[in-house]
Amino acid sequence: MKKFFAACFSLLLLIVVAVPCYAAPQREIVSETTTALANGIECTTTIYWEASSTRASTRKGGIDQSYSYDGKTIAIARLTATFTYNGSTATAISASGSHSTASGWSYSGQSTWCSGATAHLTATVSGPVSFPVNLSLTCSPSGVLS
Repeated sequence: MKKFFAACFSLLLLIVVAVPCYAAPQREIVSETTTALANGIECTTTIYWEASSTRASTRKGGIDQSYSYDGKTIAIARLTATFTYNGSTATAISASGSHSTASGWSYSGQSTWCSGATAHLTATVSGPVSFPVNLSLTCSPSGVLS
């Protein structure tokens, strides 16, 4: 009986060790602000670098905007961009967007693009009230996000 339990425990341990654990990339928060928009919408903006970026001159960062209405989160829009910088210039080389919405709200018309050192996202959130989403993320030549 002891051998049976030892074999079961060994098998369980083998399974637990063999299953890889993946953690979400850590974020290096650059800034976080909350502002009141029209129609009772509150917007919290968070700008961050992904700490898992490997090369110092090419890094991925992002901007999240979380929208609340009547004290409840109704939508989150995210712009993620990759930048290169070298101390004298910076360039946004890619941009992508993602979102989530609460029941009764919709997100439409998303467009993302890069221009110089800035990545952009536009979209519209609709529900009991509608409002535009306009995100932009700029990298300075020294690697500072704003």
